[in-house]
Amino acid sequence: MSNWERKALNFINQTSRWDKDKHISSFLAFSISLVKSLTMADIALQLEFEDEATAKVKCASPVHLNGIVLNPDPIKKLLYAQGFKSIYWSKIPPPKENALSGILQALSSAVIIPVNTTPNNSLMILGWSAPQTFTPEFQECIETISLRLKEILLQSEQQLYFQRIATRFSAILYTIPHAMVFINNDGLSGWINQEGATLLGLSGPGEQLPAILSDAMAQLRNSATNSEDIYREAVQLFSSPENSITNWNWQLENNTLKVSCFPVNTQQISGRLWIFE
Repeated sequence: MSNWERKALNFINQTSRWDKDKHISSFLAFSISLVKSLTMADIALQLEFEDEATAKVKCASPVHLNGIVLNPDPIKKLLYAQGFKSIYWSKIPPPKENALSGILQALSSAVIIPVNTTPNNSLMILGWSAPQTFTPEFQECIETISLRLKEILLQSEQQLYFQRIATRFSAILYTIPHAMVFINNDGLSGWINQEGATLLGLSGPGEQLPAILSDAMAQLRNSATNSEDIYREAVQLFSSPENSITNWNWQLENNTLKVSCFPVNTQQISGRLWIFE
């Protein structure tokens, strides 16, 4: 294993659980510092395209570079010309030909790595005072690091998206006046709103094990005066995962519940939603 292969593996190992153990907001800063150390660069920074007129330096080492603002247009033209691939400058072009001259002063060599971030795209930029020879092994190391960055940032973007969706729908479902229960087909996860928790005698709304939800619903069903009718309807309902039912009467001692049950099938979730009115 070559030296650069070991360094690429080192980067992967040090970021192997970042997307699970730590908040993604600090991941890019950590990565930039780690890559600077592994490549022995003199500067390392993130250049974020904040809007159509602003590209701002962040997470810089040395820190005095933070806050520098560049015109994004010539930088984007450079990226388009290179097909948004990593750029290796063994010799940095003269200022008139260098869209990054504002941050690559007094340097001999540089590497520019496009990184997709949310909500804005970024570059990771490395610079060296002494001239560098970017061997195929070095470039392979950088490309491995780039792929790892994209992987974790994509995972975090998806995670944050689903967290926002979950927060939004939880807020909506908590305000619905009907009891609602969702049981995932994986047998590991379920959810109930406040009305549902009250109806089933559970401690509160939110995530619940399917076994707990199923047991509580079975107790409610068995307390109904028409439990035999409910059982016959249930046999028909569960004869196919695609079946649904509405206006299903569960006659309790003091009131009658109208029960609906629908299959829920998406790429991420498969289960049944129960509504008690």
